Amino acid sequence: MKRKTVALMTALTLVFSLSACGDKTASQAEIPDTTSVEETAETTEEAEVTEEESTKEEETIPEISPEEKVQSALGEMPYYGDTSKCAMTAEQATAYAQLIADGLAGDFSFRGGYDEEIYNIMTWSEPFHINQVDAYINEYETDRTKVMLGDFSCNGVPYIYISSSVEPSSFEVYGWKENRAVLISSGEKYLRENFELSEQNDGTVRFVEQASNTEVYCGEEIFWAAVLWEESDFTEGSLKQVSERALAKPDPLDSSGIFSIIENGEKTGECPDEEYEAFLEKEAHQHTLPYTCFYDMTPCTLEEMVNYLNAYATAMSDGQSVPVEIKKVDIVKHDGTGIITKGEVSQEKVNSLEILRQYINDERTLPIGDDYGTSYGYEGEKFYFGLNDLNNDGKQELLLSYKDGNWNSTTVDLGSESMANIKGVNQSDRTYLGKISNDGYSITSLYFYDGTTFSVKELYGSWSEGGEEYYGGTLTENGTTREIGEEEFNRISNDWESKHIDEHTDFGANTHLDIENIENTFQVKIDVQSSGEWLVTNAE
Repeated sequence: MKRKTVALMTALTLVFSLSACGDKTASQAEIPDTTSVEETAETTEEAEVTEEESTKEEETIPEISPEEKVQSALGEMPYYGDTSKCAMTAEQATAYAQLIADGLAGDFSFRGGYDEEIYNIMTWSEPFHINQVDAYINEYETDRTKVMLGDFSCNGVPYIYISSSVEPSSFEVYGWKENRAVLISSGEKYLRENFELSEQNDGTVRFVEQASNTEVYCGEEIFWAAVLWEESDFTEGSLKQVSERALAKPDPLDSSGIFSIIENGEKTGECPDEEYEAFLEKEAHQHTLPYTCFYDMTPCTLEEMVNYLNAYATAMSDGQSVPVEIKKVDIVKHDGTGIITKGEVSQEKVNSLEILRQYINDERTLPIGDDYGTSYGYEGEKFYFGLNDLNNDGKQELLLSYKDGNWNSTTVDLGSESMANIKGVNQSDRTYLGKISNDGYSITSLYFYDGTTFSVKELYGSWSEGGEEYYGGTLTENGTTREIGEEEFNRISNDWESKHIDEHTDFGANTHLDIENIENTFQVKIDVQSSGEWLVTNAE
């Protein structure tokens, strides 16, 4: 029994050992490598998501057609009219953009310039003055800061409408004619005239000029119109008058209390005095079109319109157009002066121009003789100016001379300081001799210039009438005055004159002091405002 028991126990132990070993092996095989499996799963998911997103993007972003790009560009800009019928080419858009950019840069050659007797304008980016608009109005200020495109003819080719932010009847309209942008019409505020653009019920826009107290014909009979409307259509880049309507009375005026309604030269009705105001009221505009009414349009700035037109030209040309660059002119008002400059003008030139401006406007006078002042306005033909580097320092001094017969007095003016009655200069030591000599006395000044400021010595002598007897004299140096005798006076005076006066050299200026000569000398263009300010532009 015992041996059998032992054998059985041995067998059972072996069975359990094998069973336990087999269980452990199976259990270990079932445990996965979680790290590698998770990474593999994440990579697979990311790849699937990326591919799915890429597929979605390809499916959700359709290609934009050229027509849609054009309509998108049109939708950004203020455009009166049906944009779906817009026929503006890339060339036209670029030309309009260049026109605006030139206006901002102060180059108005595209419109043949402005009438300088009326307009004091340097750039569209700044307010400007209108002069001599009427016998009752000297000037007013306006600008050109708002812009929009308008299909005024309803033919798809828009006009460009540039207007003022301060005066509704101050504007310009440019159209496309003979392959270029041209000025079609403009309006400016007058006492008896008013200009406007008027939208018609069919969508077209007319140019309307309203005048008062003017003549109008009815057949061969002359009437005096209390108010006259002239309307013109925009057509093919031009204006064509289509109607004329007036409320008028016969000339000479009668007291009937009845106005005649005259349309296109024919009498079509009458209007009693009491209905005059009601007749003047405009009929309410009935806008039933599918786009914004002209009167409700919101213009944009000039700079914004250039960008809109560039975008349109790019869309129309499939990216082949060259964008127009904006180069606004630099307008500088020089403090303490009446000089305003357009573009770069050297300060040295500005200083000289300011001095000349003051003389021409009689804000300064030249010292003549014994502290006697003569203004330009009284004897302009005797005033002269010039530029001369008198002391070889590389800077041209401004010379101002008054010449009357044999009398020649020259002032050397450097802005804040000046030397009067200069008779000569010593270039080596930068000294200037100023001399006033009248019967009975003599005053001579010797100016020393160190490049920044002047110092002065003054020599004074007095004689009896006819010069027989010397009454006495003084010499002032560095603020100290001492008395001198006649012999010393003559010695100093002769010494100064020998160093400075060359009888063969004329130190006086020889150019007449007027605007044209100033412009030619300084190579600038000067616009004179009624305020006395000068608008200065470097001549091209």
